[in-house]
Amino acid sequence: MTGEFRSRFRTLTDGSDAPPDADHHIFIGPQHPWAEEPAHFIIHVKGERVVEADIRIGFNLRGIEKAMENKTWRQNTMLVPRACGICSAVHQNIYVRVVDRLAGVEDQISERARLIRMFSLEAERVHSHILWYGILAHDAGFDTMLHISWRDREIIMDIVEDFSGNRVNPALMLPGGVKRDIPKEKADKARPMLDELEKKVLYHKKVFTEEASIRNRLEDVGVLTKDDAKKTTPNGPTGRGSGLPFDIRKSYPYELYDKIDWNLVYYTEGDILATTMVRIDETLESIQMCKQILDRLESTQGELLARVKPRIPEGSYMSRAEAPRGEDIHFGIANGTDTPERYKIRAPSLGNIDATLKRMDGEYIADMPVILRSYDPCFSCTNRVMIINEKTGEKMILNQDDFARKAIKAKKYNRSFF
Repeated sequence: MTGEFRSRFRTLTDGSDAPPDADHHIFIGPQHPWAEEPAHFIIHVKGERVVEADIRIGFNLRGIEKAMENKTWRQNTMLVPRACGICSAVHQNIYVRVVDRLAGVEDQISERARLIRMFSLEAERVHSHILWYGILAHDAGFDTMLHISWRDREIIMDIVEDFSGNRVNPALMLPGGVKRDIPKEKADKARPMLDELEKKVLYHKKVFTEEASIRNRLEDVGVLTKDDAKKTTPNGPTGRGSGLPFDIRKSYPYELYDKIDWNLVYYTEGDILATTMVRIDETLESIQMCKQILDRLESTQGELLARVKPRIPEGSYMSRAEAPRGEDIHFGIANGTDTPERYKIRAPSLGNIDATLKRMDGEYIADMPVILRSYDPCFSCTNRVMIINEKTGEKMILNQDDFARKAIKAKKYNRSFF
């Protein structure tokens, strides 16, 4: 590798900016069995070792930010969770907290409503982490762990379905509070289920730490040192696996995270096994938090929903939370109407790409799947579209209808967008 900085986000089509000591260039994706998420990787190799890896993203765009500008603040409560399938609750939580602040009702949210919000968040973290390390085991060739973990994951999914009516997208939150209570009989039913799930996850941890066939595929693979982590600034479990003890729930507490007992999990080894252990231990911590929340609900009263007017006063606000993948940031601008002027989402995956590409340097090609899986990529909540005229520098940001019309005309008449 040369000392000169070279962007990891693109490689010239003629390969002229590829590292000089690579003898082959392997192109993988955006559709490939190795990576379900749509990304295009350029792996520069020498023999069987990776010299450097580049990435191109932008193949899958949901257009949620633009769609939010055409819907009311209340309607967007159901749209924003679609930013990510297994981070739906945290996206909804940040959104309603942005609206709470802009609408001036932040201090009116009851403790009971905040506890229910937190239960939804931690239950999501449990099922997201178990899903992740099940797929990681599959990528490492240990499908038995995939089947065991996904079977056990059904326990938390059943609890979420009982509380909300939905399995993956609970959609319990609204600006001003929550739309459903957790009655005592359902809480009592969930407690033994959480105890059983805790035993299952402890067994999962035992397998990952003691079973040689899976441990050998993860230990000392894709090492991201603490110094490299500081340079590439990863967030979430990716950073905490490399010795960066940063978690939004601890560093900048929201809801009632500073009112319950839980431990921040981090490891210092920096390899894929350390990242795995972070997620497994966080799963156990989240199960404990869910139990605490259910206990506190026994003695906590309060209105579930404060009134929020349809028209939100002018203003802007940024909020963030610790998603299962890492730091999730939302920024909303209100113009005094019932629809947002602008809404911006920065999902965790974008902040972890550089660190993951750094992890690939010097590793075997065969280890690329588990290294990529290490940060649980989600590119559809990362991608954005902006059309730029390379000759003039003119930029165009289009809504869905305008983009479709221009694309059809460009193809039909063989002309550019401009």
